[in-house]
Amino acid sequence: MSLFSIQLFYDSIQRDQYFHIGSFGKPIGINGEIIAKFLYELDESVLKKLPAFFVEREQIKVPYHINNISFKEGKAIVQLDLIRSKTVAYTLCNLPLFIPTPLKSECIKTAHASIPCDFLIDFLVHDTQLGPLGKVETIYPVQDQYILGIAYQNKELLVPYHREFIIKTDEKHKKITIQLPEGYLDAMQ
Repeated sequence: MSLFSIQLFYDSIQRDQYFHIGSFGKPIGINGEIIAKFLYELDESVLKKLPAFFVEREQIKVPYHINNISFKEGKAIVQLDLIRSKTVAYTLCNLPLFIPTPLKSECIKTAHASIPCDFLIDFLVHDTQLGPLGKVETIYPVQDQYILGIAYQNKELLVPYHREFIIKTDEKHKKITIQLPEGYLDAMQ
């Protein structure tokens, strides 16, 4: 039985209020079960009581009714209504998962994990070779990672918040040290 009203999901559609929690991985099993990969440490007992997930397909959030969620070896295995074969489940691979924004605090376990990268807004981004680039203005959730939108020379510079780019994040001084690959700025302009 669902802990949350399906009306909350309909209201989220009307208000365009979604919170990105992860994405689908590969199908597992022959009956359409699929692995869900989450960006946060989520409360399993709450997840088991959700009536649906929103899945982003072609930039539209589509609700999928959840038949069952189980957890095995640190993985969430999801069975969705109308997804009854491995072939159909493959169409959901790597698609982003969302829940209604009002459920964010119910689902996320950790104390200050409202959005893992949200605290980085207004941090100064400093490249090891180029020096100061600008401040983080926006954070875009894309699949299983985040992209920093940095104000750089009156344009937006997009940099993945990923260990291949990030050298150090200094919360005390609100500074992110990065090392862009050679030619990255030229390719982004």
